[in-house]
Amino acid sequence: MNIKSTKNFYFNLSKSSPWSHPLNPEILYPIKYFERLLLDLGWEDPSEWLNHWIYNTDNYISRDSWTKGTKSDWFWGLGLPLLTDIERHLSNERERSIIGISGLPGSGKTSLGRWIEAAANELGWPVSVISLDDFYLPANELDIAMSGNPWNVPRGIPGSHSIDLLIKTIDIWKKNGSLNAPIFEKFLRGGLGNRSGWKLTKPKLIIIEGWFLGCLTCNNLLLKKQIQENKFIELELNQEEVEYRKIIQDSLFKYQPIWKEINRVWHIKAINFNSTIDWKTEQEENLYKEKGASLKGKSLSSFIRMIQTAIPQEDLMKIPSDVVARINTRRELKWVGISKDEENSSDYK
Repeated sequence: MNIKSTKNFYFNLSKSSPWSHPLNPEILYPIKYFERLLLDLGWEDPSEWLNHWIYNTDNYISRDSWTKGTKSDWFWGLGLPLLTDIERHLSNERERSIIGISGLPGSGKTSLGRWIEAAANELGWPVSVISLDDFYLPANELDIAMSGNPWNVPRGIPGSHSIDLLIKTIDIWKKNGSLNAPIFEKFLRGGLGNRSGWKLTKPKLIIIEGWFLGCLTCNNLLLKKQIQENKFIELELNQEEVEYRKIIQDSLFKYQPIWKEINRVWHIKAINFNSTIDWKTEQEENLYKEKGASLKGKSLSSFIRMIQTAIPQEDLMKIPSDVVARINTRRELKWVGISKDEENSSDYK
């Protein structure tokens, strides 16, 4: 496969890089772990990696595809390293690959995926980005599947997706290269959401993003509730939530074959789990401004409660991953590197 050379594209890098002098004030994460990530991605010398991407200092690649207000730390700490990982996988002529992006609702994974897809398109790379959310059940099936949950949420929890369809879609793509994925619009049906069509692409690499992507099932759910939960947020689960958690774990088990198909997982991890309250609220407000419908009021607060309680927070924070990016409530990137380094690092605290 001939991957179009990166020298034809324009980046605003030299004045804002993690090695610039003076240091870019938007770069808050430790450089030593970032450099170890580059080493893991196949680049021993950061200057060579920098030269690989730099051509002109006036513009970013796919600049307009970033969400308004995104700082350069995301471009450096997540955007370019993820593109580097993608380039490495695309260089393998024989294999199709899947990269997963996991992160709490509103953490920025969808925005990152949108930029990656736009950047890959500019580079001429065969990459498609899909979301677990695209595989929500059709409206009638979704309403039935979600009936009786204690948060009264219309979607979002394990069990709200067409698992068989996603597995079949991946299988067909791996066999013939055609990816035919549904499109789910959350603003439809007054914010309840529904499918709006299908998208057919022929990528060599796909990225799948989702808020519990990669999450493993819990062996001792009761112990998690009694002991571990208070390490994150002091929430007292009511009996309905306790019982429904068992149903969610049964549903989560069905997602495990999908996780096994993923070659690499990048985890955008909140330093403070409570951050998702502000993130999800902002996300729904923006959806309302853009589409005129979203989750609001009690529906929104119930959805946030579901995020906080449906799956043990410890399990969501310890999703097995290859790369970890720690962000604070303002989504500033405080730490980025390979997972084994994150386990022993306290630099982001």
